Amino acid sequence: MATPYYYLPVLSPVYRTLHRRINLIRYQGNDFDCPVCMRSWSKSKPSEACPFCGSSTRQKALVIWLEKFLETRSGPLKTLLFAPDFGIERWLRKQEQIDLKTTDYSAPNVDFHCDITDIPEADESYDLILCSHVMEHIVDDQAAYQELCRILRPDGCMVIQVPYARDEAVTDEDASVTDPAERERRWGQFDHVRRYGKDIVDRMARAGLTCEVLPLSTWIHPADMERFELWDDVVFECQKKDKT
Repeated sequence: MATPYYYLPVLSPVYRTLHRRINLIRYQGNDFDCPVCMRSWSKSKPSEACPFCGSSTRQKALVIWLEKFLETRSGPLKTLLFAPDFGIERWLRKQEQIDLKTTDYSAPNVDFHCDITDIPEADESYDLILCSHVMEHIVDDQAAYQELCRILRPDGCMVIQVPYARDEAVTDEDASVTDPAERERRWGQFDHVRRYGKDIVDRMARAGLTCEVLPLSTWIHPADMERFELWDDVVFECQKKDKT
C-alpha cells in the first residue's frame, strides 16, 4: 500500500536537498532533458521523473503548456497554484508575467490554506488557475469545480490534471469505499476517491466551465515527447462559459 505523506520541519527540506545533490552526480548524462529545471540526465534512472527537481510527466507537460500559453498573454497574470510542488513553483516564480499565489489544504509553505470547495477569494479574481492531481482526492468535486469557476475571470484559463481513463465513458467512484488498501487497488492511491472517465467534461460543464481535452501526443512534438521522457498523459484546458 502507498505510504501516507509526511513533512518534518527542517529534516524534510534537508533530506530533499541532499537527495537532489546526490542525483546530480548519480545521473550525469544528456539522454533526457527536463523542461522544468532545465537539467539533463542519463538513461540509468528507472522512471520518467526528473532526478533533480522530481518533476514527472504531469509537471513537465504543465510547463510545456505554460510556455505556449504565456506566448499569447501579457502580464501580470494573477495566478493560483494548488498543491504546489518544488519544480513547478520555482519555475513559476521565475516568470515575469506571473503574479503567483499558492494554496493547499494543509501543506506548509503556501500563501494560504483552504478547502477547495470553499475558497476564501473574491469572485473572478484569477487570470490563471493551475490544479494538478487534486480533484481525485475531493469527495465533493462538483462543489470544487463550481468554486474554481467562481474565482476564474471571464477571459481567464484553468488547467486541470487528474488520473484519467480515456477509454472509460463514466468516472469510477464509490463513496462507500473508505478502506485505504481498496482505494489503492481500485484508483491507484490510498487517498484517491475516483478515477475520472470521459464524463469529467460534463462535470465541469455543470459547474459553468468549457473544457478541451488535450492528450500530450496531439500538441507536443514526438521528438520532444522522447527528449523530455513523457508518456501520453492528458491536460484539461478550461475556460468559463460565455453567459451572453
